[in-house]
This record gives sequence, structure tokens and C-alpha cells, in this order.
Amino acid sequence: MGRIIEKIKMKINDLIKFVQYGDLPTSYYVKRGMKVGKNFNRQSGTRLDPSNCWLITIGDDVNLANKVQIIAHDYSSCKYTEHCRVGRVIIGDRAFIGANATILMNVKIGEDVIVSAGSVVTKDVPDNCVVSGVPAEIVGHTSDFVGWEQFQIAKCEKVFDRSYTVFGGATREKQEEILKYLDEHPGEAAYIKFKFRERLSY
Repeated sequence: MGRIIEKIKMKINDLIKFVQYGDLPTSYYVKRGMKVGKNFNRQSGTRLDPSNCWLITIGDDVNLANKVQIIAHDYSSCKYTEHCRVGRVIIGDRAFIGANATILMNVKIGEDVIVSAGSVVTKDVPDNCVVSGVPAEIVGHTSDFVGWEQFQIAKCEKVFDRSYTVFGGATREKQEEILKYLDEHPGEAAYIKFKFRERLSY
């Protein structure tokens, strides 16, 4: 019974996203040939080339942030040549694609890659890289970035828990507490501990 209720909730959530953002559910893309690994998550406003989604392959534990675009075609010269180009897009396991990033056709993104928000990926990205910019270029390695983040967390005076988020039911008092912490530590970020899937299961 619990599984049925979860499926109903997912369908309702898909419908809400479609009405609010024009999002098509992941099942729409999969039925049309897109390949998706386990634990795939996409946030609102993502576009996965509905007419060419069968050219897209997404690995396990991949996360697409808000308004990510994956484009497996190029119709720019169709008006002049009466031909369009299509190409594959492959995203490796454990990739994170930041908000408003665009992935263009004929691109393979490796495993453990972070694409920063607003980037446009026009060429292949090797495993364990962080890319940023328009066009996206390698700016570091994921393992180094994660190590730096872990160092920053370790030196924090306080790490907040999930109850400080909207998903955890943050009260106004808890919001004020984080704001006060940020005011007392200008230029620093506050860290909130939670499992990524826990946040996304809202």
C-alpha cells in the first residue's frame, strides 16, 4: 500500500511541475528512448530535448539542478541546408549539473563531474573534473573540491542540521539563527548537514 501511495505522490508531483514549469516527467523521456540510471534526480524547469531524448544516456546517481538544458540536436543551419544535426549526450555516474547549465550535442561528461551553474558544455569532460564557464573549461578536480569543502566544514563553528531547511520544516527562529550566523561570519557560508537523497525525496 505504501508503494502505491508513493507512486501516486510522484504522479501528482510530476503534474504540478508540468503545470508550473512545463516540465515533462522523466517517464515521458524514458518511454521515448532516453536511458536513465538509478537514483536519477532532476529539479524543476529541466529540458531534456523531447524530440531527440533517445540520444541521451544518463548514469547512476546523477543530479540535474533547476533549469538544466540537454540538447541533442542543432537546427541552426536547417533553414539554409534543409538538414539538421543530431548527436549523443552521455552523462556519467555521480555527475552534478548546476542550475541553468546547458549540455550540447556530441558531449560525453565523465564520472564524478561537477558542472557549475550557468555553464555551457560544448565538448567532452573527463572523469573527476569541475568545469565552469561559457564555453565550459576545466577549473579543477572534483576530489580537490570535495577535500576543500570538507576542510571548510571542519573549521566551521557550527554545522546546522536538516531542521534548518524548508524540507525539514525550518521555523522562523531557525531561519533567524542562520541569518545571525552569516552576519557574524561575513564572506563565509553556513553548512547544513543532510543526505542529498533525503533532501530530494520531499
